[in-house]
Amino acid sequence: MSKDIASMREIQHNRQLIMQALNKNTTNFSNYSKISESLKEGNLKLTLNPLTDEFLFQDKKNNTVCINPTKGTLNEKPINEFLLKADVDNKADKEYVDDAIAKEEERANNAYATKEHTHPELADKTYVDNKMSSEVTRAENEYSKKTHTHSISEITDLQETLNSKSAVGHTHTIANITNLQETLNSKSAVGHTHTIANITNLQETLNRKSDVGHTHTSSEITDLNVSLEKKADKTYVNEIYQSLIGTTKNIETIVGDFSVNEENK
Repeated sequence: MSKDIASMREIQHNRQLIMQALNKNTTNFSNYSKISESLKEGNLKLTLNPLTDEFLFQDKKNNTVCINPTKGTLNEKPINEFLLKADVDNKADKEYVDDAIAKEEERANNAYATKEHTHPELADKTYVDNKMSSEVTRAENEYSKKTHTHSISEITDLQETLNSKSAVGHTHTIANITNLQETLNSKSAVGHTHTIANITNLQETLNRKSDVGHTHTSSEITDLNVSLEKKADKTYVNEIYQSLIGTTKNIETIVGDFSVNEENK
């Protein structure tokens, strides 16, 4: 910011303060206090004198301005003259405007890129490749390899967990296994046998069965004799057959000869 612009803004600010002071038509101290509060963050220091109805503005260089709202004076001069001069001073002449425009154009040309501009903030391929390579190297150095190993003490609670486990290939006695002996006592030995009396109702079932290899007489088989009496015996059948075909051979012999002839065809 140029000194000229700063001075213009300071004049404008001072003018606002003066107008605010002129609007005060009383010497009440509280009204002046409100003006003071509005200046706390500014560059001016305000000193109030309610007895004389005057107050002083003082900048950091100790330049002092005395305003008397009652008399309408600024440094003992009519306030209207000061305001008029401030208005005139606040205007920019043609030379100032032309110079300001030229400076703004130069600033714009330097600040903004042309059509052929480049973006140095954008990374090219070589930069990206190098950056990625260095990042991979950093990561490999920072993090463990896949083949890394740890001792038992390096793994949290691993030793305690192993202590609660049994060794590989461990065995147990019957007494080590809860209720195993009781369970075995309720079971039969491998290869055990039973007597007939040990098997429920087996004897009664066997009593209803016949012995292996038993035989029956004709009279023991219901209606067998009646059925046999209705059948022709072997000798009677052969005699009938021989008389019909004129041969002395029985049926079994003829059937056997026929079978042999069929096989020899």
